[in-house]
Amino acid sequence: MKLSRIATIVVLPIFLLSCGIPEDSKPGSVVSPLIDRTEIPVDEVQSGESRNEYIYLFDENERLSPVLRVIPRAELRVTDLINELTADLLPTERKATLSTTVPSGLSLAGVTQENDLAIINFNYGGLELIEGDELAKALAQIVWTLTETGDLDSIIISIEGDIKTWPTTNSGDQQLLRRIQFMSYAPEITIGITG
Repeated sequence: MKLSRIATIVVLPIFLLSCGIPEDSKPGSVVSPLIDRTEIPVDEVQSGESRNEYIYLFDENERLSPVLRVIPRAELRVTDLINELTADLLPTERKATLSTTVPSGLSLAGVTQENDLAIINFNYGGLELIEGDELAKALAQIVWTLTETGDLDSIIISIEGDIKTWPTTNSGDQQLLRRIQFMSYAPEITIGITG
């Protein structure tokens, strides 16, 4: 009995590994007109006075494009990322014909984070002033930027403390916003799968 249990423990993992499940030898990479994500040395991602973070802007094909920004502070990640989204485009971003739909008047009233969910409270005078595709694109930029680091998975957006329902391109109107709901704007991704 003991021998058959040991044989099962040894044979079962080998059997499961040989089931023909394709293996992704090249994880997905996002192509940006400004930077190759693999070129950033790990030791340069954070320094004492500043850190590098990705924000998402729109390219000329109406697709999100990751852009590296140097952010001067290290404590307020969500606040800093929102500030970067509302800041003027850099000359290299303009030259690459990138654009933003996040309103310049967008300002934070506060952020509450619990595990991988953040409730982002904006002051009046930003998102509620745009509508339709422009609003969906602005939400896509915010959601993709804030979930880039992997610290956040979901976002709830409120205006002056009032939680709103927002249009998403893939799931209809929602309060809980995730990347998957804005996949129609997703960056071009190349995935190499070998089997």
